[in-house]
Amino acid sequence: MYRRSVAVVMLLNESLNVYSSMEVLYWILRLFGYAPFRLQLDADTPDRDAFGTWRTKLYTISFGLVYTLAFIKFMSELKHTGFSASMIEGKGERMYFTFNFFTTMYGVVNGYAVRDKIEKMLYKLHAVDQKISQWKRNVDHRRFYRNVWAGVYLIAIVLLIYIYGTIITCQLHESSCNMQILFVFIYLLFVNSYALMMLQCTAFMEIIRTRYKLINGCFRMYFPTSPSAVGNPSEFAICSEKEQINVLKQIKILHDKLNDVVELVNYCFSVQITFCVGLCFVIGVVCSFGLFRAFIYRNELFYMGVLNFIWYMYYLFFVLFFIAVGSKITREGKRIGILVHKAINCSSSSAVINELNLFSQQLLHRSPVITCGLFVYDWTLWYTMIGATATYLIILIQFDVSFPNLVNVNATAVYRGST
Repeated sequence: MYRRSVAVVMLLNESLNVYSSMEVLYWILRLFGYAPFRLQLDADTPDRDAFGTWRTKLYTISFGLVYTLAFIKFMSELKHTGFSASMIEGKGERMYFTFNFFTTMYGVVNGYAVRDKIEKMLYKLHAVDQKISQWKRNVDHRRFYRNVWAGVYLIAIVLLIYIYGTIITCQLHESSCNMQILFVFIYLLFVNSYALMMLQCTAFMEIIRTRYKLINGCFRMYFPTSPSAVGNPSEFAICSEKEQINVLKQIKILHDKLNDVVELVNYCFSVQITFCVGLCFVIGVVCSFGLFRAFIYRNELFYMGVLNFIWYMYYLFFVLFFIAVGSKITREGKRIGILVHKAINCSSSSAVINELNLFSQQLLHRSPVITCGLFVYDWTLWYTMIGATATYLIILIQFDVSFPNLVNVNATAVYRGST
């Protein structure tokens, strides 16, 4: 029974490919205006006809108008009327929502501009999968499919919880919070757009990471990487010198194709991710400042300040997950270099050593790095964000202290009116 279930799982996995595993995410992205590209296997199809081009343009323009109208409606009705509201906090809310709007609009326009590059990226990934399958190393498409569904469920559940928490908080403090349900949904529309943009970029990076990991596994199959593995058939596949050279040439080609895909990811999504990371930074500063005021003044908007800071954790989760995957890609790229030099030390064939040296030079000149040109998306960026958030938070607190407290201003006005 166990063998039969395993065979069924393997058969289902072989029937899937990178296109079918991306199908769920593709249609969700298309529902919100971020997927003007085509999800199809054949990359040699002729260029889009006039009808297809105008349909794609209309698709992008329509979603751009929807987001623009929603932004105008939200900003025209956004008011900061709470007793404990500060001028800095109110301006900060408008600033980060405006930043969120521009980030969303860039994602829609960028999706239209790089649609051909994304199709080329998917085609290259499918070609890499076909080559890797020759070494009995199949990509687990079903696992990626489940992970995509898990990400979609996470976004949906968190958004529903936030809607419920915001409505309950507003009902508890109805006198100081006039937020309407329509504005909550408009705000969540842009938050959902942020989550989908981050999920799209992270999904492509996770696809690339798994391919690098499989290539490293294929390399271990044919080349010993430790002295104890030499002559041990259980450690790696026994093959001739000619077969090792042929396998190594194929690995070099696959590694070069994956590096091309990494460059396409940097070209297509680096600026988009920079906008998202910048948006997370702005929200972090504003929400941290709101949390500080909530704990200092302990007024009726205390729960709203805490809720906004928890909401910032939602933004931060996607940034941290993206940085983690980007760091793993760089780590896998360095790991193959370590394996190559270990294989050089364990090999006795001069021809194989020569090919390994050439591969080492290739790895030296072309290593996978997720970057936008200004900085690399790794944990160093996260540490920089923490330090910058703390710095700007201190500056905002100093400015806030210099302004009169709105609670005292309102109390003084009430006292004067009574007298």
